[in-house]
Amino acid sequence: MLRSFPSFLTFSRSVSAKILLKDYVFPEIRKEDCEQKYISGWGPGGQKVNTAQNAVMLKHKPTGITVKVHESRLLPENINIAFERIKLAVDQHINGENCYQSQFQKLQKEIEAKRNQQRKRKRLVKKNFKMLIIL
Repeated sequence: MLRSFPSFLTFSRSVSAKILLKDYVFPEIRKEDCEQKYISGWGPGGQKVNTAQNAVMLKHKPTGITVKVHESRLLPENINIAFERIKLAVDQHINGENCYQSQFQKLQKEIEAKRNQQRKRKRLVKKNFKMLIIL
């Protein structure tokens, strides 16, 4: 005899931390406040990587935070990545404990704990259901 579980035990809507933090306001970083230097790359790839000026070093003048990026072979892509990283670094510097990354990590831990609790509850219900079938 097969029974189905109530829907509230099997299906739950999960909300990601990114969705919860979508209204977060980062500190404004203007291009005038940043100093860009194009430097030669590093890492595996031989002479082409070491001689091409496709890496970027971005310095935020007011805070003195420096970021070096060589993720891609394309300079414009590296510049965009550098601005994203400097945005997070300046946010960390200004807001400290209340920065985006800290809030994101806290929410991730809370969501994971909630999911673990739901899994544990579901396992317990299944175990009790099996015990009822055996009896």
